[in-house]
Amino acid sequence: MGMRLPLLALALTIAACGGEPQQEAAATGGGATTAPAVPASSSAAPDAQVANSIPARFLGVWDSENGTCDPASDQRLEIAANTIGFYESLGALRSVTGGESGPVTLALAMEGEGDTWDSVIKLELTGSGDGERLLLLPDPEGDVLLRPLRLKRCPS
Repeated sequence: MGMRLPLLALALTIAACGGEPQQEAAATGGGATTAPAVPASSSAAPDAQVANSIPARFLGVWDSENGTCDPASDQRLEIAANTIGFYESLGALRSVTGGESGPVTLALAMEGEGDTWDSVIKLELTGSGDGERLLLLPDPEGDVLLRPLRLKRCPS
């Protein structure tokens, strides 16, 4: 629970700074490194697709819609095949559930600032080209109340 409070505090601080609700960001950002994946969870629904890596369409670097994509941006998010790197935390993939072309739900083993916790998030892509956006939605039943994030893809 120790890391959840700083993340919630950061999300509330960012929300207090203004902006449109979909453009407000929580603790996201750079620093993703590749870590070994944690074995896939066996609790996925039997008819759902379960994979050992995040689908390629989500991979890359993302930042807030108004962000600069600079590596120092605290709203930057780096998605690799088996990890998601936020500003001050890293999530190792446990499982991916979802459709081949639609949204996916990720179960992550998170760590940051000396704490560890489990997290479930949903990734969804909207638009295309310059209008492509990544929606990062927290688990509605989770105990960390972070706002959804709407991010743009950063140039390679």
